[in-house]
Amino acid sequence: MTDATRPTTVSEWRHELRTPVNHIMGYAEMLLEDAVDSGAETQAAALRDAVTAARDAVTLINTTLPPERTDITDAELLTLADSLQDPRDRVAQAMERLVAGGATGAGASFHDDVRRILRAADRLLQVARSVAPAPVEPQVADATPGDAPPGAARILIVDDIEENRDVLRRRLEREGHAVVSAENGRQALDLLAAGSCCDLVLLDVMMPEIDGFEVLRRLKGDTSTRDIPVIMISALDDVEGIGRCIEAGAEDYLPKPFDPILLRARITASLEKKRLRDQEKEYLHQVNRVIAAATAVETGAYEGGALAEVARREDALGRLARVFDGMAAQVKAREDRLRTQVRDLQREIKAARDTAEHATPHGLDDGKLAVGDLLANRYQIEAVIGAGGMGTVYRARDTELDEVVAIKTLRPEFVSDDKLVERFKSEIRLARRISHQNVVRTHDLGEWKGLYYLTMELVEGLTVRELLDQRGRLEISSTIAIGRQLAASLAVAHEQSVIHRDIKPQNLLLDASGVLKVMDFGVARLAERSVNLTEAGLILGTPAYMSPEQIIGEEIDGRTDLYAAGVVLYECLTGRLPFDGHSVVSLIAKVLNDEAPPPLEANADIPPALSGLVQGLLAKDPADRPQSAAELATQLDRLG
Repeated sequence: MTDATRPTTVSEWRHELRTPVNHIMGYAEMLLEDAVDSGAETQAAALRDAVTAARDAVTLINTTLPPERTDITDAELLTLADSLQDPRDRVAQAMERLVAGGATGAGASFHDDVRRILRAADRLLQVARSVAPAPVEPQVADATPGDAPPGAARILIVDDIEENRDVLRRRLEREGHAVVSAENGRQALDLLAAGSCCDLVLLDVMMPEIDGFEVLRRLKGDTSTRDIPVIMISALDDVEGIGRCIEAGAEDYLPKPFDPILLRARITASLEKKRLRDQEKEYLHQVNRVIAAATAVETGAYEGGALAEVARREDALGRLARVFDGMAAQVKAREDRLRTQVRDLQREIKAARDTAEHATPHGLDDGKLAVGDLLANRYQIEAVIGAGGMGTVYRARDTELDEVVAIKTLRPEFVSDDKLVERFKSEIRLARRISHQNVVRTHDLGEWKGLYYLTMELVEGLTVRELLDQRGRLEISSTIAIGRQLAASLAVAHEQSVIHRDIKPQNLLLDASGVLKVMDFGVARLAERSVNLTEAGLILGTPAYMSPEQIIGEEIDGRTDLYAAGVVLYECLTGRLPFDGHSVVSLIAKVLNDEAPPPLEANADIPPALSGLVQGLLAKDPADRPQSAAELATQLDRLG
């Protein structure tokens, strides 16, 4: 605020100060109403603190600047400015807690209002600081480096002639600086090595034993003293000597006898350089703290509030630290929730395994393979681990690489001619572009004695189908853990333009640690191209997991996979499918025409928001579903 725009009357001061306070209260009270309505008590508590602080600020302003007053002293304005610092800081701290605590369903308008409150708080401080002139600090004579007045410099004079030291000392003390003297170079180095801190060194060039050049070299060679500015002083006003000093790191050079005005100007310039350098060093130190915090977030070691000191800054770095700390707290909270969900899922997996009858399938694949066979002179068949509409799955050992893999043999109708084989190869190449922890990696397509097979990553675990068969329905946290991982895998696949087309519990593997792996990316498309609709419905699971547009043969995109994901989540939450029927025809009719009952009707413990999300995934029109797997992941993240 410039002098031209500063208020001149009590009423103008009152108006300028109360305006930002009114902004704080207005936005905070609106957010408080929303928080109370949504039951977000943590956010409501922070907003109540902000409103209380704003009201305290109004009380301070009204007490100091009542309407009946017509004039006010500078001392009163200064006291008011100091007293408003506390409510302003309380408002800022409340907003930091609000952001750090997150806000369920918070959108852009929420964050805009938080920023408006912070700007108003900063405006209050800006106006408050402008109401009173800065106090005049008294100069202190005969000061020592330890008791310099605020704004004064601590200066070390190094000269072997006492009169020179005395003249400089008296001149500098008149300027308000604190001065300490050393009568030779060794004494100066000892003072600095002992921790006698100073802001500037005035160093004579010509001294016995250790001259000024050597003292300068040692100062600039020591990391603890290299940033102290040095002005060289000498009666030898020669260009070579001046150049030597500057090359060695001196900030400036002053010839004897010195001019007081020139002395003052060069000291002022050197001190300003040091002030800026100190600010830069401190800024870089704080930047490094933010970088270290980011590293800690990556390793999971970040502790909330670790950037509190940086966050107190009023500049962009301080704002960054406040935002970062809030975001890191939210990330940590999300990770804690995810860990809890995965632990719940691990517990359900263990319970399913403990109660399951571990029946291991035996036998041959249409007489082609048996346990102990060596497929393609490379893969030793160790066990039959599954069978489906496309073929049989085996655990096998790759004898060339000494690794265990999964082998899926393909039924003859899927590779009945060269065109189908080429299509299969094309789809497998596309699927191999998907690299993600939640996707079963497809390695290769091979052929041996007329038998086509796929080699894949082996995942030891059970399918979501097996888990549901054992548990009936899953806990809400376990369902969200499955949904998050499924959404992550689909997001990566859809980015590569790969649509699964056959998402169902049978194709979702869970290992003992709760990590979900999606199988058969790239395979379902070939099955769909290789058979007619009725066969596809029977082979690819059932129409229960197929979207309406997929059933009637319309063009499909990633939203078809999202529909199937919605069916999976529905079944996990309720223990039953959204649609069933006595025949494939009746089931298809329901998928095309009926609305599924909300999941919470089957399980009242399901949060309404989660129930609504699943219903949205099951929308008949793809435009009414979440429009991407990334959007689904975000919504599940907010719910979790």
